[in-house]
Amino acid sequence: MIIEEKILVFLNSFDFLSHKKCGKIFDALNGEDFFKNFIKNYNKIEDVVSYVQFSNMYAQIDNFDNYLNGILKNGIKIITILSKDYPETLKNIDEPPYVLYCKGDISLLKSEFNLAIVGTRHPTNYGKQITEKFSTELTINGFNIVSGLADGVDTISHTACLLNKGKTIAVVAGGLDNIYPSGNIKLSEKICEKGLLISEKPPHYKAKNYDFPIRNRIIAGLSRGVLITEASLKSGTMHTKEYAINYGKELFVVPGNITSNASEGCNALIKDLRINMVTTVDDILKVFDKPQNKVIPKSIQLSIDEAIIFNLLKTGEKTFDEILINTNFDVKTLTNLLTMMSFRGIIKKLAGNIYSL
Repeated sequence: MIIEEKILVFLNSFDFLSHKKCGKIFDALNGEDFFKNFIKNYNKIEDVVSYVQFSNMYAQIDNFDNYLNGILKNGIKIITILSKDYPETLKNIDEPPYVLYCKGDISLLKSEFNLAIVGTRHPTNYGKQITEKFSTELTINGFNIVSGLADGVDTISHTACLLNKGKTIAVVAGGLDNIYPSGNIKLSEKICEKGLLISEKPPHYKAKNYDFPIRNRIIAGLSRGVLITEASLKSGTMHTKEYAINYGKELFVVPGNITSNASEGCNALIKDLRINMVTTVDDILKVFDKPQNKVIPKSIQLSIDEAIIFNLLKTGEKTFDEILINTNFDVKTLTNLLTMMSFRGIIKKLAGNIYSL
């Protein structure tokens, strides 16, 4: 790592230094003697940091090499904006991150087939099904799925991609040692094995509320396009939408139920911006002039009893009680049938004891 990159990593390690302040200090003090002469140069940056902050920075210099080695020994790759591995697509966004901390396949940073899927943290059953469907089919058609590892749409997008042997990029708001939500720690580990986990924050950093919308500029910057599967008007997804538009990215939106608050954001975007409304993956592939790899349905042998349930669910999702009323099964038999059909992937069990195909 060249001295300029070490300086960027050093500056990036302090929470009180904004992107703008890091840039000013780098421009003022950059050079081979940055660390050696740091204590002598407060007068050059006194308009950027207080003397207390300056003293705090100076106190960390002697331990900086140990700090840096500790990150690298933890399997984290450090890519700065000066590195050959840094993606050109990020250099053109608002406040491009000076440092990226990465775990996994860093070649994905420069892939031409990164596509973001974003949306609400609280999807409806419709939103869950649509997100899984699009993530699955986009993965099968050669796209890497980019998202933010949040609950809801993000989690579904990453998971569906991995289940279909694809590669996914998770851009997190906090440090790589502080995964949020904690329930997604195991998912983040799987992403490191089969995809890429990245953050602009140092590993120890715990995300603040304002970090999440700011992080979304990276999601949009890394992707050829952004797909919104379900989002309300107040969803943080609207920040990603703004970044996508500002960066000249393709923006795709799935329409939703006009009576559902969860789809108000998506429907408003389609109505007001007249952007790419999509109902199938083929709508996205046409924009990128990419031939479709057809999703081949699994050949499933159904018993007579299973066929009865399957045909009933063709008319739409049903509760356990509705299935019980419309079939001649007793409770125990129906429970066993639904459990086995869910396990085999023939049907899906949704929240509220609801079942669907």
